[in-house]
Amino acid sequence: MKQASVGSNHICSHCKRELPVSDFYFNSKKQCYDNYCKECRKLSSRKQRENKLCLPIVNYTCHYPVITRTDDGQLRMLLILQALQKVRESMARKLKKQHEREFKEFE
Repeated sequence: MKQASVGSNHICSHCKRELPVSDFYFNSKKQCYDNYCKECRKLSSRKQRENKLCLPIVNYTCHYPVITRTDDGQLRMLLILQALQKVRESMARKLKKQHEREFKEFE
């Protein structure tokens, strides 16, 4: 379902040319035409893709110990047990909330 301005012209925000609406992509979600003409939109998208491919790889350092990167066996086991404890506590809280909701429904 396109807008009623099918025969009219539209001005591209990038190249500032006045072009027929057939030279613009139609956004079906917003029910309007794009602000860039098809030619400018393709150039813009191409530049964005090239910029993403050329981004430098950043060496990210974690501020917390990562279990899979720990060489010490005892430390790894301690981290695994701590993680399991956190998961158990979280599951217990979730189960408690669920029981409280079910109890309130019966009142």
